[in-house]
Amino acid sequence: MMFKTGGAAAFAVAWLGLATAAFAGTAEGRAALQAGDFATALRELGAAARAGDPQAQNLYGTMLKDGAGGAPDKTAAAAWYRRAAEAGDAEAQVNLGYMLFHGDGVPRDRQAGLGWYERAAEQGHAAAQFNAARVYWDGDGVPRDPQKAMKLFAAAAAAGLPEAQFSYGVALLAQPRPDAPQAFNWFSRAARQGEAPAYAKLAAMYLLGQGVGKDPVAAQTWALLGEAAGDPLAKQLREKLEADLTPQQSAAARQQAAAFVPVRERE
Repeated sequence: MMFKTGGAAAFAVAWLGLATAAFAGTAEGRAALQAGDFATALRELGAAARAGDPQAQNLYGTMLKDGAGGAPDKTAAAAWYRRAAEAGDAEAQVNLGYMLFHGDGVPRDRQAGLGWYERAAEQGHAAAQFNAARVYWDGDGVPRDPQKAMKLFAAAAAAGLPEAQFSYGVALLAQPRPDAPQAFNWFSRAARQGEAPAYAKLAAMYLLGQGVGKDPVAAQTWALLGEAAGDPLAKQLREKLEADLTPQQSAAARQQAAAFVPVRERE
């Protein structure tokens, strides 16, 4: 998945947990990234990339794309992503797919971008599954295919990707025969991971008893969280509920909202 550089620490954290390096220099480059030493990371990862390590090629490509340690070079980044992607590196396949699909530093080619998403999705890469699902759901440059999108959303959601869990819930409600209980389940999982768009969905479902029993306190809890995240629908729901709740219920909802701490299902 593409990411934007947010300082040395943010850049380094994005790459924690990668597999043990197969080529000399990759481990050293990773360690340098974690330490924020971009000059060393560029040197070590560049050497490992030129030696043919797909993981190093992907990391090196991302450093070049984001300008970590120098000026951004998206053309070179795409070339390194392609080498790693053709060697089967799923992360590089997603990164190359993103650049092609969005024309980010390379000529836009949505068909080719989708093709790389799908190759990574076949390897079980959750972000690739989600990206491809959105393309098929929206019909963005390809014929719309809700069934294929649903399968991909489901796979990414099951892997724990919160944005996929939210989107899968939306898709379940948009079916000719909506599945509200399953949608509620996926909105719940997404919300508990901190996926803010899911908060208002849960608030509305608890308010209406859609897919779950009516619970005005739970509805207000999620409405408060959604409003705090800047969701105008959540604000409307909070105002509506506030007029109907007892002071005790209102206090309980505020206490629960204040105590809420998102917990990620996956790193």
